[in-house]
Amino acid sequence: MNVPPDLTGNVEISEDKGRIVIAADPEGLKSFARMLIWLAEVDQESIEHMTDGEREHIHLSPGTHISNNSAETEICRLDAKGTGTFPKTYKPA
Repeated sequence: MNVPPDLTGNVEISEDKGRIVIAADPEGLKSFARMLIWLAEVDQESIEHMTDGEREHIHLSPGTHISNNSAETEICRLDAKGTGTFPKTYKPA
């Protein structure tokens, strides 16, 4: 399946004192976890409309997917389709 699961419950993603805060009720946390698992497991190679070098990602918009006072959020895979390379700006821990 090449469509991420919908978020359910209540999820807020915000910035506080230079930190990203993800807060949710139990249903929201579970659905957020399902979305992350989908992103981790999706077979990028099988997505025909993606070209080599692209990365699967999910956009979360305030008032649509997450709370109205959340920050616009993008969650991305690091590994690129076809090459498996990470962005040049990535700095490992």
